[in-house]
Amino acid sequence: MPFMASCLSATPAAKGKRGYQVLGLLWLMLLVGLPSRAQPTQTSFWRKLSPDSLTNRPLRFIPVPVLQSTPETGLRGGIALDYFFNSGTWPARLPEELRRPGAPTDSARLATRDSFAFVQALYSTRRQLTLETVWQAYSPAERYILRGRAGYQDFSEYYWGVGNETLAEKERNNVFYQRWYAQPRTWRRVQGNFFAGLSYHFSQTQRLRLDDEMLGYEALAGSDGSRVSGLGPSLLADYRNNPFSPTRGWYAEWTMHNFGRALGSQFRYTEYLFDMRRYLRLPRQSTLGLQAVGHFTSGTVPLLELPRLGGPTIMRGFVQGRYRDQQLWSMQAEYRYPLNRFLVGAVFASAGGVAASVPDFAWNNTRYAGGGGLRVLLNRKKNLYARLDQAFTSNGTSNFYFRVMDAF
Repeated sequence: MPFMASCLSATPAAKGKRGYQVLGLLWLMLLVGLPSRAQPTQTSFWRKLSPDSLTNRPLRFIPVPVLQSTPETGLRGGIALDYFFNSGTWPARLPEELRRPGAPTDSARLATRDSFAFVQALYSTRRQLTLETVWQAYSPAERYILRGRAGYQDFSEYYWGVGNETLAEKERNNVFYQRWYAQPRTWRRVQGNFFAGLSYHFSQTQRLRLDDEMLGYEALAGSDGSRVSGLGPSLLADYRNNPFSPTRGWYAEWTMHNFGRALGSQFRYTEYLFDMRRYLRLPRQSTLGLQAVGHFTSGTVPLLELPRLGGPTIMRGFVQGRYRDQQLWSMQAEYRYPLNRFLVGAVFASAGGVAASVPDFAWNNTRYAGGGGLRVLLNRKKNLYARLDQAFTSNGTSNFYFRVMDAF
């Protein structure tokens, strides 16, 4: 989410861009690590700057200047407008039929988790433009959940090929394109924290071109552009205690999209998405998080819609799209342990792979990644953290991540 706007992410190879990251990181760690020594003689201004006051301040509408650095974008800056809210604050008292079972009868806020939405405009030194809005909203008593993203990109991404037999790590190509997209999802509560609803996926890419010629590229579906439009059912079970940084509970999501000409899609195919997570509270306030993800397709899938391995959330260390094909699986585990009131340490490991068909999955095509990092408390009330991760891969590469919210 965009508070993540101020996140930094870079690879060790980008040494010339690391100075400002290190200085910023040291400043941030110093700020949150200083003890709070509020004295009776302090002014209200200085009390507001103490770490305890900072981390407990309410979040509302926040304009955030953006400065990012990633392997895919280079240096990127812009502006993001973040809005945090809780729909349970109005009305103050919910009708009986809207109250979640077991929730207090005099407070809608206690029956509804926090929501957020943001818009951002970003531009990079590689001349990549991103205009985007993202939202996750819970209606009063969580009768409905609305989640999604939409926007426009004039973008480029690294490309090694399709499948497991790809270009060498340093021989990557670049794909340039323009893209409009919208991915809204809406669920209605069926019982407890189990929801059912619909999901829609629209993406139109145009003006695709490669930086350098590649044998076989022009034969790929969608190599010169694509328009896909798909609709399907979605099921959600969300028993996490916090949507930003869970410490206990579990989460499961299943979504199917059927892309066809009736919806305006140029390509006919079906995709299935699975996301399952479990959070275990361990001794000394530590947490073990587990996640398994699947993205399976059948039919003619255009190039930029193929499942992609890697990224800042799962299979960290791999650039997103390092491997892509019609089928993908991945799983990860992360152990988080508190260091003090404001810092949490973390270690993580993941495995995953891609293939043209499910029977083609094999151990020799499985990729591995792992690493460790820190979580820095930004807001105690919402349990919101910034995370700093160093990840390493079985390909011998590594990446550094600085983002807001836990990976999962």
